[in-house]
Amino acid sequence: MMVWFTWRQFRAQTVVAAGAIAALGVLLLATAHIITDLYADVAACTAGCDGAVHTFLTRFHDSAAFPVYLTGLAAAYALPPLLGVFWGAPLIARELEAGTYRLAWNQSVTRTRWLAGRLLFGGAVTAAGSGLLSLAVTAWSRHVDVVSKDRIQPLLYGSRGLVPIGYAVFAFVLGVTIGMLLRRVVPAMATTLAAYAAVAVAMPLWVRTHLVAAVRESTPLTADDIQGLSFSPSEGTMRVRGADVEGAWTVSTGTFRADGSVFTGPGDPVACGMQTGGSPSRCGEWLATQHLHLDRVYHPDSQFWSLQWVETGLFLGLAGFCFWWVRQRVV
Repeated sequence: MMVWFTWRQFRAQTVVAAGAIAALGVLLLATAHIITDLYADVAACTAGCDGAVHTFLTRFHDSAAFPVYLTGLAAAYALPPLLGVFWGAPLIARELEAGTYRLAWNQSVTRTRWLAGRLLFGGAVTAAGSGLLSLAVTAWSRHVDVVSKDRIQPLLYGSRGLVPIGYAVFAFVLGVTIGMLLRRVVPAMATTLAAYAAVAVAMPLWVRTHLVAAVRESTPLTADDIQGLSFSPSEGTMRVRGADVEGAWTVSTGTFRADGSVFTGPGDPVACGMQTGGSPSRCGEWLATQHLHLDRVYHPDSQFWSLQWVETGLFLGLAGFCFWWVRQRVV
């Protein structure tokens, strides 16, 4: 009875979400052959494949599959906050705002059963929907991820693997918690969106890199390691930007002298002075002779699934805490 009643309340939202996911799934299926055909040359290559990789990426960006790629990326990031705002926030807030929860509690339904029925059903549908979307997007993009080697980059990481499920379940229960605290639907929806956005931004900026120990590497600086140079004529200093590690998420880079101090110049006035015939390439060659070291902190692609499991577990743990908090506070 409780499951049936909960389904009646969730029916419209579930049908809309299922229809949107199904539509995206059809679009992914209809365009999957484009990537498969483009990837054929890369799959057949056994040595010296830089040309085949460059051709694949160029043709992919110009193909009809690229807008679908961006759509899948946007959908994976948009689904969790939408579930939190439109499913989670009104779930209890609407009942408390209207006072209809009293009717349920005066029947044969206990508070625990009333709460568990809504949260478990909503959480299961949330996990299933986000899981299907993540699976479809991850499978469809696998050839692109293999070639570009950037699935661990913050921009793509949150749309792949297990993490979208953790984000979605957390957003849903977060919305329920805020709705219970505010007891008003519209303020709860706005606050849920703001709170989720803050957590989603904080995770890649400050938290994720600490979930799994990053690799720290120090190597002699070569001209090929220099990605950019910046100068401050007023201060007489220069900064060297080291190249990111290929196929990894580079957290930080720094250029140091042999004594461990940060290199800030000055640069050679002939090689690095633009008014004396200098150029970035000549300046880079000069820097390579100065016995400098490039220190990099990064997460290699081999840590992708370790980060996925830990981060998903973290968000499911936060969702579990929110569930416990709601159970203690609901009245």
